[in-house]
Amino acid sequence: MKTITFQGVFDTPSVKMGNINELGVTPDGRTWEYVRASEIITSHMIVATPDNTDVDTVSSSDDADGNTIYVTEAAAGWTVGVYQDKWMLVDSGTGVGQVAKIKDNTATTLELYLDYALATDLAVADSDILIIPTTYVEKSPVTNVYTPCRGVAQATFAANDYGWFLKKGMGGVTMGEAPTVERAITPGDDTEGYGAIVDDGDDFYDATIIGYCLGASDTADVDCVAQINVL
Repeated sequence: MKTITFQGVFDTPSVKMGNINELGVTPDGRTWEYVRASEIITSHMIVATPDNTDVDTVSSSDDADGNTIYVTEAAAGWTVGVYQDKWMLVDSGTGVGQVAKIKDNTATTLELYLDYALATDLAVADSDILIIPTTYVEKSPVTNVYTPCRGVAQATFAANDYGWFLKKGMGGVTMGEAPTVERAITPGDDTEGYGAIVDDGDDFYDATIIGYCLGASDTADVDCVAQINVL
């Protein structure tokens, strides 16, 4: 696993300076993931993967060597390069169940990495795909304690900044209610990106637990010190 400096985890450049989805560790043993912020994310907010993009009725085509690595939706109008390194699933129709990683895209066509060439051609009549934006994170949504989370920001990010999000180790978490020491923290407060205390009697089957509060004030909408453990 890559070793990163204490200063490095607070750098939030607008250009990519590392490998997306790479894991890194600081000298104190904390674990981080390198991703891109899809929106403004304030330090100590909980983050999650944005919603998938659902694309209907796509076709596929081959490169010069016969590898099926192009997936086209003629009227897509995508921003060039916006889906680089994201994942694709054929979720319906001909070729259903195939998984691939996207290398790049034009306004209408996805180019897959050669190692993920499709084994079954897609048919414009019925093949549908999902594009899963694993390269981006956004503030965790409100009122959903089941949200799978990616980490917790320890610096403030502008939209489209790159940087490291804490996955395991000591750090700050912004809480939407007065936190309680030694209680578990879950997403799903009524403010995006804010944590809440897991209710009495709840467990891993009732909520996504992102860590435990170790130091707290008696005030809502402020930060606590937490042992973060995002799976």
